[in-house]
Amino acid sequence: MPNWLDRFRSTKRTNNARAKLQNEFAGWYSSLSFNDDANYIAKRWASVEKLIGESDGSDLELLIQIAFRIKVQTGSAEVAALRSKLSGDLGSPGDEEFALLAAAALAYEMNADSDEAALAATAVSTASCAGLRPVKQPMDLLGISENVLRRMAETSRRRPALEAQKPPKSTLDPNEVTAFVSKANGGEHGEAAQAIATSTNKILSGLAKRQASFEAAVQRYVLVQDEELDILWWLLGNHCNDLGLSFSEIPPEQRPLAIARELARLTTVLPGPSAVTSLLTRAGVSAAPRLSIAAAVQGMPAKWLAEALGQFSIGQSDRYTKPILFAFVRHQELEGNDGWIQGWSKLTGLDQATELGPLQLAETAYREFVLAKLG
Repeated sequence: MPNWLDRFRSTKRTNNARAKLQNEFAGWYSSLSFNDDANYIAKRWASVEKLIGESDGSDLELLIQIAFRIKVQTGSAEVAALRSKLSGDLGSPGDEEFALLAAAALAYEMNADSDEAALAATAVSTASCAGLRPVKQPMDLLGISENVLRRMAETSRRRPALEAQKPPKSTLDPNEVTAFVSKANGGEHGEAAQAIATSTNKILSGLAKRQASFEAAVQRYVLVQDEELDILWWLLGNHCNDLGLSFSEIPPEQRPLAIARELARLTTVLPGPSAVTSLLTRAGVSAAPRLSIAAAVQGMPAKWLAEALGQFSIGQSDRYTKPILFAFVRHQELEGNDGWIQGWSKLTGLDQATELGPLQLAETAYREFVLAKLG
C-alpha cells in the first residue's frame, strides 16, 4: 500500500523514471543527428536536469515558445540566458538543438507528481490550443502533457491513505543518553544539556514534518472534495450564473466559453477534475456549433468578456499559452470591432478561420482559465 506522503511529494522523481527519460532523450538526439557521442548526449541531458532542478518556473513560457518554434527575439537577454543554461559544459546549441533541449526540459518537468508538473502540462496543452499550434519534435510533447493531466487529475484526488504507518522515532537513542550521562557525571553540564536539546529537537522536528505533511495532504483532499461538491451542485442546478440563464437557454454559440469559465471558477486544484469533457457535455456544450476562436469571442457579450478578464492580468506575454484570453484583451482594446481579429491572429500565430468542435473549444478555454487562475 503506497504511503499517503508519496502522493504529495512535490519534487521527487524515481530513478527508474529518470533513467527511462534519459534513454529516450538519447533516442531523440540520435533521430535528429545532432551528435551520436554518448558522452556529449549525457552532458546535454545533465544541463536539462540542472535547469529544471534549479528552475523557479520563470522559464516555462520561454521553454514553450522555443519548443513550439514560436518566433522569439533570439538576441534577447532572456533567450541568451536560457541558451547559456542549456549549454552546460558544451558549446552553445544551435537553434534546432536548442528547440529539442527546450522540449526535453518540458518533458522532464512533466515527469513528476508535483504541482509544477501539472502547471507545465497545462501550459503545453493550452499552447497547442486544441492542435491549432502543432509542435514538431521527436517526442509527442502534447501526448505527454495530456497523459500527465489525466494521470494527475486522478491521483491527486485520491483520499489520503489512513492505514497505520510505521511510528516515527520518538525516544532518544540509548547510546546518546549514555553519552549525556557521562558528560554530566564529568561535570560538563552545559555540554550535556546542549547535546540533549539537540537530539530532542531533532526528534521533534521529524514529528513536526510528518504531521505537517499529513495535514497538507488532508487539507488538499478536503479542498478537492469541496470543489467536486460545488461542481455537482452547479450541474444539478443547471444554471449559468454569469449569464443568468439555464444551460439550455444559453445561445449555443456562447456555450463553450460561458460554461468553460464557470467550470474553471469552481476548480481549485490543478489540473482540474478528470471528467472535464463529461462535465462540459452534461452542461450542454456539445450541442453548440463548430466555431473559430475569433467567432466564439466575437459572439460573447462585451460585459461578460470584461468580467471574465476582471480577475486576471493578461498581457502580451500570455498570447502563446493563453491565446483565447488574449483574444478577450484584443476584443476589448478595439471595443468589439472585429478589426482585432487579424492582429490577434498575427500575434499568436493561430489561423483566425479554423473552426474547433464545441468540446475542443470549451476544454481549451477551460484549461486557459484554470492556468490563469491557479498558475
